[in-house]
Amino acid sequence: TAAGMDYWAVDGQNQLVKQWFWYRIGSGLASPINTLPLSSVVTTGGNDVIATYANATFSLSVHYLLTGGSGGSGTADIQESISIHNFTGSPLDFHFYQYSDFDLLGTGGDSVTVGNDFAVQTKGPTQIAEAVNSPSASFHEGALFNSTLNRLNTVLDLQLNNSDNAGPGNVTWALQWDATIGTGVNSDFDIFKDKLLSITPIPEPSALALIALGLGGFGVWKRRQKV
Repeated sequence: TAAGMDYWAVDGQNQLVKQWFWYRIGSGLASPINTLPLSSVVTTGGNDVIATYANATFSLSVHYLLTGGSGGSGTADIQESISIHNFTGSPLDFHFYQYSDFDLLGTGGDSVTVGNDFAVQTKGPTQIAEAVNSPSASFHEGALFNSTLNRLNTVLDLQLNNSDNAGPGNVTWALQWDATIGTGVNSDFDIFKDKLLSITPIPEPSALALIALGLGGFGVWKRRQKV
């Protein structure tokens, strides 16, 4: 639904308000992916799901893999893989957006630093950090709620503004990928990302540690997907 992913609890406390994806083809207004027909949902166990949205032009699959820490550890990790396939006989001018709104330990008082291949949001020792393993985003945006969300829903041909920081306050971050998706089986556009949520102190530099973790997980996951 339009709510997107709106709940991620660690040791019983929800830290997420909304993470969701938008897209546009060529010029115009971006649309949330839930406006596409949901063609399939495949689950494996309680922590692995692939949701595929599709129309006559393209399909878009989002694969979530959740790994929780042991009880009381205060940590959890989500790997996300997005795969977009062009059904047409011509290249697609495709624009894909991710919007993230975490309220760590409640609303307000957070700060975020974001680039084309990472985002780190903190509130004291509590932290959500994302590594973009492949490919780097084309643009990024850190902002206070609900500036970016309004722009996603109202601005034609939206290009994120590459703002690197926001906060302290009720912060959000967003990433944008621009790609020309070719035709044929091997021309899919794939994005691989990893999020680590920690409500307890973790060793510094935490963002670099996440990137190393994400790259390792990316290799394992990629091999798994090809089996």
